[in-house]
Amino acid sequence: MASTKRAFGMKTAGSGALRAVACSLIMAGAWTTNAVAAPDRPEEEIVLACRIDGQAKEASISLTETSATYRFGPPEREPELSLSNSLVDLDYRRNNGAAGTVDEIVTFANGDTTYSFAAGFRNGMQPDPSALRPFGLLSVSRNGRELARLPCRPDSIQRSPDRLLARMRDIGRERASDGVSFPNYAIHPRMAAGESPPCEVENNVDTCWSRGVSAARGGDLRAALEHYDKSCAARIMTAGCYEAGKLYLQNRQLRDYARARESLERTCESDDPGQGPYACKYLGWMYLTGTGVERDLNRAIGALAQACFLHNDAILIDGEGCHFLGQAIFAKRGRTRQGEADADYLAYLSFAQGCTDDAETVCEEARTLLQRGEASAASWVKRCEQDARRYSDIGSCGGLVATSTDYEAGQAVRRQLKSLFRQASAATD
Repeated sequence: MASTKRAFGMKTAGSGALRAVACSLIMAGAWTTNAVAAPDRPEEEIVLACRIDGQAKEASISLTETSATYRFGPPEREPELSLSNSLVDLDYRRNNGAAGTVDEIVTFANGDTTYSFAAGFRNGMQPDPSALRPFGLLSVSRNGRELARLPCRPDSIQRSPDRLLARMRDIGRERASDGVSFPNYAIHPRMAAGESPPCEVENNVDTCWSRGVSAARGGDLRAALEHYDKSCAARIMTAGCYEAGKLYLQNRQLRDYARARESLERTCESDDPGQGPYACKYLGWMYLTGTGVERDLNRAIGALAQACFLHNDAILIDGEGCHFLGQAIFAKRGRTRQGEADADYLAYLSFAQGCTDDAETVCEEARTLLQRGEASAASWVKRCEQDARRYSDIGSCGGLVATSTDYEAGQAVRRQLKSLFRQASAATD
């Protein structure tokens, strides 16, 4: 058996004794593990594999009907280490990754030593932060103390996202090892949108949107966009329009501002209370900043008011949209003293509404604006105090900036702020 350096190609931060311990662990793993089938046998499916960066070693996880197997060693040779685990109790965890992707972490134990294999995507770096960077990382620990971190060579990573999840759900498993319930979404094979079946309703969602989500989770954003566009064109639901609009707006490789505006407008104008406010936020930001459209503060305020206050009767909002609404109101601020006061009051109500969405930076914007108004004895503060006493149960202007862990209490504040915003807006028209 190779030494620790040969087996792992690692540079550890510990002493020679630590490296010796790691070497002994590999040896123990190789000799105490039950024999398993070779990864190229038809009954096994490799769901994650990569070459270790800087050395001629590879790691893989393969899948059978009821178990998963981790292997480590030289390519196309007998592995130095093989560990198998039943899918029933496999240590499997998930994290949300970049741009709708999913990171997966699978851990195998051999006595007091663990081998964790993580894979997923990270946001890109300049000049294109919207690009996705695949990552894979093998971590070896003993009794919670990390012995080695072995990154995968990015261009060597092979992965079938959600295959482990699908197999575990098939055998009746319902939760990840951290207790989080497995998602119940459909898992679709990769296929081009032009080759996929027509869109239809399945489990209360559009199947074209669902195929787009599967593609996005696997990091194929171009394929995801094709499915989202197909979903949007089918007009079954607006979720595909929303996801397509975001990709057209945010992803440099897929950018198309005209199509972004069209897709986001459809969602903003829909009655979808979950995604509508967010689509209105993005649309309003485009008009506020002049990104892909001619700058238009009136349109910006109209869309952002929908995001922050007006989109739906349930008052589901986008807190960041409230921040942008305040910025748009400031940008259109009148030059007269009354115009300034009207703008400050509307902006304050917008920031206060954003505060109900646990957006602490927006809460601070509201508090700062109120402190400045109080220090200058601004007329809008007096008006705010009167309105708060007259139209709300809170009774003070400062009391409008509040967060609550109680959902109903928070919704009550939102309704009051919505009423005050409507009244203040009508008074300035």
